[in-house]
Amino acid sequence: MHALELLKQPEALVAKPVYAVSGDDPFLRRETIAAIVRTILGEEEDELAVARFAGDQATLADVIDELRTLPFFAKTRVVIVDGADPFVTAHRKELEEYVEHPVSSGVLVLSVRSWPSNTKLAKLVEAAGLSVSCKGPEERERGAFEKELVPWLVHYAKSRHGVQLELDAARLLVELVGPEIGLLVTDVDKLYVYVGERPKIHRDDVARMVGAGRTETIWKALDAATTGNTALALELLDRLLAAGEPPVRVLAAFSASLLKVYHAGRLRAARLDLKEACRVAGAFPAETVRQQHAHLGPSRVDAIPRLLLQADLDMKGSSVLLPNVVLERLMVALGLPRND
Repeated sequence: MHALELLKQPEALVAKPVYAVSGDDPFLRRETIAAIVRTILGEEEDELAVARFAGDQATLADVIDELRTLPFFAKTRVVIVDGADPFVTAHRKELEEYVEHPVSSGVLVLSVRSWPSNTKLAKLVEAAGLSVSCKGPEERERGAFEKELVPWLVHYAKSRHGVQLELDAARLLVELVGPEIGLLVTDVDKLYVYVGERPKIHRDDVARMVGAGRTETIWKALDAATTGNTALALELLDRLLAAGEPPVRVLAAFSASLLKVYHAGRLRAARLDLKEACRVAGAFPAETVRQQHAHLGPSRVDAIPRLLLQADLDMKGSSVLLPNVVLERLMVALGLPRND
């Protein structure tokens, strides 16, 4: 189970004798462990019923003793081993035996960075307890992860603050911030304060508050380049860079949007209609994508990953060109008239 799925419906979480919470996202790990503790102890949890150990210092005897010790005001004790990778490595055999015969008085939570699913211990935990992945997106699954984030952010805004984060606003937020969940929820919290008594957070609110208003200029520059208005694209790009926007961030924003245009193009080539292709690719609005495809043409749409890779390599030192010149070359390459 991925943490986003669990956090979207925490009430569906079932009490288990052991949990493995793995992955590199600190926000997801923290929220997942908090949801587990609430499930075991209830909303009015007793702090004395929770024991925490550092994985690089914990001994197996101390952890097992805590699991077997009943708290004064609760029926179950929750024992959390943070950074448990060295603890698991040192006591794998004993943990396998424990998971096969857990005590009824305690719940063990192992918080680890790495949790290979093919190990005996992982299989035993999956059978007797629950494994929750708190991994951020790998490159190959970034697009799918971002699509999961959008509805989850809408849910988070509603459940945490009682405010409606519009889908278009959530999409823009993910595009601007990237799939860093801790940063995203911080921005949602700030947006909730910003809108005050208003029941909805709109796209304009995100554009205005996230990135100090420069973000909308980034998308306008890219839209201008990919629809043939090179002069406007270069003017807006120059304005961004003069205002202090880091070229690396601009390229990252361009890449996130252009790869969706590319994906939509490949889906259209596979005979999906424009609306469905845009929905699957996460490219919005569809009319803008249609104009971009019409200007770029099939061969240049197919070349988008190559153009972005070259720009990334050039910016990281494979070229003597300055970063702003790399961005300008990319804008010109996209703005030229189509030749197919």
